[in-house]
Amino acid sequence: MTVLFYLPLLVAFSGDGRAAADKPSSFSFPAACAVVTRADVEQALGRPVGRGKQDTSGESSSCDYAAGSGIVTITVQRVSGRLDVRAEVASLLRAIPEGRLREAHLKETGAGAAADTTAFYMDIDGAGTQLHVIRGGHDYVLVSVLGFGEPDRVSQAAEKMARKALERF
Repeated sequence: MTVLFYLPLLVAFSGDGRAAADKPSSFSFPAACAVVTRADVEQALGRPVGRGKQDTSGESSSCDYAAGSGIVTITVQRVSGRLDVRAEVASLLRAIPEGRLREAHLKETGAGAAADTTAFYMDIDGAGTQLHVIRGGHDYVLVSVLGFGEPDRVSQAAEKMARKALERF
């Protein structure tokens, strides 16, 4: 396994031990554990996971749900400047050279839907997938599903969680 697989585990277990609900949110948007709940993750994966571990810093919020050797990480971020999709993709490819990009067909509907939503997968053979969504140029959602199966097996679960995140973010 790559270091990438272990990194979310370190983040998940290096917090201060307080439960997600105990950590206050100073964001102008909901914290990641509220955006995609434990029940949402369990429904998408079809298996139980542990309580979410919240991590907040700056304009970013992450929540990790673990089960066995697998981890789901939900990250939400709202930035003031417009995100550069090409630069973000280039950065990902440098960070995860063994990863494979593919387009995600994640279209939003409803009153809050943004016309300019870009979504793509970073598939990592032997580990899982990460679904990256940039909405309106300022909102970023990451759903990382690692250790629960190959990318083709977990992509649908990642999409279900991303849809939940976009509804609530």
